[in-house]
Amino acid sequence: MKKIIFIIIAILAVIVVAVISKGKLQNKGNLMDNTNTYTVIAHNGREVKFDKNTNLIVYDGKKSDNTNNDLASKLVLDSRSILDSSPYKNYKPLYYNPKPNSLGQTDYLAFKPWLDISYKASSNKLSPWTKSEKAYYESLKDKRDRYIYLVKRSNLKCTMIDIPEDAIGRVDSNGKLTKPEYAEIYDEVNAHKGTLKSMLFSAEWGMCAGILGNPMGFSYGNEAGFKARDYQRIFLAAQLGVTKALKFLGDLFEYTTYDIGLNKNLQMAEEFRRLAKNPPLDEYGMMPYLDEIVGSYFVMDFNRNGVAAMPDNSLYKDLRELVEDKGKLLDPRDLDANETTREEFISYVKSELPKFQDRLELPGFPKDWDDRTLSLFIDSTLLEAKIMSLTPPEGYPNAPYYNTPEELTRLYE
Repeated sequence: MKKIIFIIIAILAVIVVAVISKGKLQNKGNLMDNTNTYTVIAHNGREVKFDKNTNLIVYDGKKSDNTNNDLASKLVLDSRSILDSSPYKNYKPLYYNPKPNSLGQTDYLAFKPWLDISYKASSNKLSPWTKSEKAYYESLKDKRDRYIYLVKRSNLKCTMIDIPEDAIGRVDSNGKLTKPEYAEIYDEVNAHKGTLKSMLFSAEWGMCAGILGNPMGFSYGNEAGFKARDYQRIFLAAQLGVTKALKFLGDLFEYTTYDIGLNKNLQMAEEFRRLAKNPPLDEYGMMPYLDEIVGSYFVMDFNRNGVAAMPDNSLYKDLRELVEDKGKLLDPRDLDANETTREEFISYVKSELPKFQDRLELPGFPKDWDDRTLSLFIDSTLLEAKIMSLTPPEGYPNAPYYNTPEELTRLYE
């Protein structure tokens, strides 16, 4: 399959890069020093100091009633190990060069189209279907083959269990497994689908069910702070023929907004609802070219570039209140946004994001946590690391990461 290329490959610009230094991102292993400690970058980007002899998080000298430092230390190391096992660990982005070559030319003319797009909330120029890609897709005359193509094109992968490529789409429209050798995987996913453990776990198991062949699996649950992943799976559900996902997408733009990384956009909401009344289904009952109709919308997601900087919803709720309820900030994707308002927004995010993060550099866990709370926190943290390890650095085709024009320009320069 032709690799999907869009702006994120051209420039990996991330809001969180101002919070997590370039040095931290480049060296994701242990940072050794000349003392008795070494530093590990936690899955959320925070520096955690460990004792070289005990491999436990170093006590910072402040009074603390925290307990189970052995478990807290193991959690940071295990989540770091998961990230370091990512198939994208050695990924190197392609940057445009602002320096003149021997002829006095720079890459600015190639960079400018992406800069122009960043002034818009959405665009159909992001990860478009190329002629050759569309020709290949149209040559597929089996519904399962088309299903497989769309799932793989989405870049969504199952985090809960290993699903071989041959197992994709092996569940038919009646919910029956068509290849018995994948019964163990099928049973495992079915047993956990709809779990009440947490919304994040429910969404991830649902995604695994979707990859196996049940498109409804992509349409329920939520991804907590993983906004681009959340939007992409719902968009994929619509592409695969889940028509009610169209109305759901419309509601996201009017009601859900920041809870899924979007800015309120009534025009987009109305467009999806219009399509829901008369879905543009093809002969296979799918809508593969939905993005050519509505475009791809920039999603605000702080979990990027291998760092789960904001895996829960706390900062997004804060931003929603400031933007929609109090009007103290203007979303940088808003039509009325300008350089001043965009920089104000980004400045706020840079200063506030660390305050909303789990302070994994502190030894131990709160002593008032019961076993269930502790177990859920550990399991959730490991899952967050797993999600990031399987998230392509260039992101998702129908949910591109948002970068302000000013951020892109600074990186280019």
